[in-house]
Amino acid sequence: LNILEAVLIGGQGADGQQILFQGEEPIDLLALTNFSEAIIFGEVEPGTYSKLRLVIDSLELVPADGGPSQYPALPANGKIDLLDQDGFEVLPGTTLLVEIDMDANKSLKITGAGNSGRYKFRPVVKVQFMTGDLDELKLARLEGTVAEISTASPGSFVLCDIETPDSCVNVATDSSTSIFGADGMPTDFATLMPNDIAVAIGTYSLDGGIVLNASVLEIGGNAEQVQGTVVSNPADDAFIIYADGSDLTVQLQARTRYYDANGEIGPESVIIGAEVEVEGVVDATDSGLIRAALVFVEAAEDAQLSGTIAEPLDSVMRTFNLTLADSSTVCVDVVEEAKILLVDAAAGTATMATIDELSVGQIVDLFGAMNECFDAHEVIVDVNASPAP
Repeated sequence: LNILEAVLIGGQGADGQQILFQGEEPIDLLALTNFSEAIIFGEVEPGTYSKLRLVIDSLELVPADGGPSQYPALPANGKIDLLDQDGFEVLPGTTLLVEIDMDANKSLKITGAGNSGRYKFRPVVKVQFMTGDLDELKLARLEGTVAEISTASPGSFVLCDIETPDSCVNVATDSSTSIFGADGMPTDFATLMPNDIAVAIGTYSLDGGIVLNASVLEIGGNAEQVQGTVVSNPADDAFIIYADGSDLTVQLQARTRYYDANGEIGPESVIIGAEVEVEGVVDATDSGLIRAALVFVEAAEDAQLSGTIAEPLDSVMRTFNLTLADSSTVCVDVVEEAKILLVDAAAGTATMATIDELSVGQIVDLFGAMNECFDAHEVIVDVNASPAP
């Protein structure tokens, strides 16, 4: 995905539009399954804003089997509007952090059958505007060039994006940060030099501006991300994953970190059958071994149901019936923390919504787990679809 522009658009009481970014910023959506990546850092004028507009000019789908790439048509001429119906206020002197979460799997729908099937892109994009509590944000992964090492704040440095070098963030490390060198082996902060390529992984804070508090720092520009399935339990500081059609040995180290979507975990979570993403450096002489800086244990993939909302719909109890394509009916419980998204592919808009905005006849995709009823963790409403009679 290639982003050309990001614009904040004011609601009532704000002055028009404010361009945050113009240029070219290529984004690998699959690499951001478990992490967030900084696109823009900049000044925002105080005011109340109602939407963030992204302008993209290309979406390339690269088949894993090496076949030719596909380029789905973009909605609304590449314009994607992320709406906040209540608006969000930026006060003088405050720092605003915006997290954009585009789910590649849910944004692509296959139309047609067999080999004639084509991909249709819809903007399944969730956005969070935050000026305070950042607990709900994904683990952040930033790769860039070291522009400056602080002398006033030991262990801190400025990291600037490779593609857009004007986009920089302050990174802080401390004694708990796991630091690795170009060979993937543990090292210390003193080996970091200006102009080094580095990867910092951690969480943001907004004390005196945006700071990334690094849990992991990889120096040297050799860091890779590999996703696969665990096929052996950890033993002798290693385990094996099946990735890209072959086995890969993951070497664990004393400073290797372990995470899942809820935060830091322990190595006991790495079990046979788990889907993991390994961050580290492939050995220079043995391509079948990667030295792990971080192991991210992915959650089990949600089940999916698609259909039409039917009576009874109770927004207080957060329940409704869902009529499936075969005319059968399933009861649905929308969990309290569920994300509800109204997607208008034709207009290129994605709006975070509440249970009160669901109605009988809407066409929806649900993601969650089947129990006595289907527990929906995410509800995507296709506002372009014709309501069922």
